[in-house]
Amino acid sequence: MAAPRRSRKPANKAKQFDTFNFEGTEKCVVMVCKDSFLRSHCTTAVVEKLEAVHGEIDRFEFDGESDSAGDVLEELRAVGLLHNHKLVVLDKADRFVVNKGDEDSGKKSKGPSRSRQLLEKYAQDPSEGATLLLRTETWRGGNLDNHMTVFRLGVEDEHQAAGWCLKRCIKVYETEIELEAAQLLVSRVGMDLGRLDGELAKLATLSQSGSAISIREVREAVGASREEEGWAIKAAVILDGPEGSLQTIREIFDLSRDRQDVPAFWAITELLRALHSASSLLKQGQSPGQAQRAAGIFDRKGERQTANRIMQIAQRMGPTEAARRLQEALAIQADLRRGIGTPKHALEGLTVILADRVRELCPR
Repeated sequence: MAAPRRSRKPANKAKQFDTFNFEGTEKCVVMVCKDSFLRSHCTTAVVEKLEAVHGEIDRFEFDGESDSAGDVLEELRAVGLLHNHKLVVLDKADRFVVNKGDEDSGKKSKGPSRSRQLLEKYAQDPSEGATLLLRTETWRGGNLDNHMTVFRLGVEDEHQAAGWCLKRCIKVYETEIELEAAQLLVSRVGMDLGRLDGELAKLATLSQSGSAISIREVREAVGASREEEGWAIKAAVILDGPEGSLQTIREIFDLSRDRQDVPAFWAITELLRALHSASSLLKQGQSPGQAQRAAGIFDRKGERQTANRIMQIAQRMGPTEAARRLQEALAIQADLRRGIGTPKHALEGLTVILADRVRELCPR
């Protein structure tokens, strides 16, 4: 989870999702979160806690980009007819506290905006009958953080997302998931917690009672994205040799009902294009770093070894050979579109030949 940002008062320091513990007594709360699923989930937790503390509550929502500070503060101070506790939710809070008028005119204002000043004044003496919840994707609270409880929620990398899956499975679905299975799930689905939760719900239903969700169950039940499959093929060709590459290709075909020759050929041709581009740039005298960036050979988190090896191969293969191999791969694809050959066999042959050449150029 994202590391908490310290504020000037220890009691109000920003908290992680792991320690998210809204107690129902806080009057001004800031929820900094980019993930819509997590934002909604924690807002529901706030509502439930307030209802447990105050009974029935009234909820009001404002848009920080269009609603005025006067409207928001008036609602916070006003007493309802039934005297129910109020939850006032202000979305896009980062936009609310800036100088909107000055930004629109293109001028830079000096000092805090009027909205920020009014909000800071209110936070120093908030209404006992209302809870203000500021929701935002980014936040620069400044002095406001001294008077508010700030929660910074979300995951920053795949490792944290996998950890979230482990805890989510136990807490919500009363089952466990193996760490390797959680890591594969994140690799295939991404770090969108809503999508991850949907897949966890499916996996928990399909999993055998009493046993942890395994990496095999993730492979069988969760389709790999084109990007994830493409990277797996590239990495296998570059790192695993002919045998490992052939195994990866066959696994992708066996675990999918759809034709996988399209994304697989895409991965091979993209790899060959990158090799040709990088080798040409290196021959022109560009540095390896410049050539790598220009060729679009980007490091994926935890996969720098693959990107580095692609650059080594590009340097040793040279632009002439890379261009010839790219032309051959495109010719095979053209034949398949005309009905010549079998996609799986053609792809297996192309992959093994390329992986064998890679091993010859850069023995491991």
